[in-house]
Amino acid sequence: MAQASIDKLATQRSTIDLEGHSDGDFGLGEEFLLSFVFDDIILVEFIDESSDEGAGDAIKRGGIYIPTNSLNKAWRKAKVVLVGPEVKYTKKDDIVMFPNDKGAPVSNMEIEGYGKIKKGMFLNEQRLFGICKLKT
Repeated sequence: MAQASIDKLATQRSTIDLEGHSDGDFGLGEEFLLSFVFDDIILVEFIDESSDEGAGDAIKRGGIYIPTNSLNKAWRKAKVVLVGPEVKYTKKDDIVMFPNDKGAPVSNMEIEGYGKIKKGMFLNEQRLFGICKLKT
């Protein structure tokens, strides 16, 4: 009879399903702020949204403003604000890229030592596609 070796059993990481959560501050309200995230969770703040008043909620791509509600599967760029203890490759202040539909959106969430995130997202590190650096 074949036996499995305990040394060959690897721990499997699972991607936490974040798609069922609504926009917002996740119920933190005015009396709480977020100070820590667990597992391989990353909290990011979008850096690619337009701040131009005439554009509204839009992402600027090649000089054209595209409404964010029409970009369900768009690539996004964001600054990392918090990382969980199981995050291996990403650190605070990295700029990361990922598909827009792979996390739980947040807005107006206050973060300890950072301030308030206007718009951002909770993601698993596995959902990131890369770390970006500015050209010099």
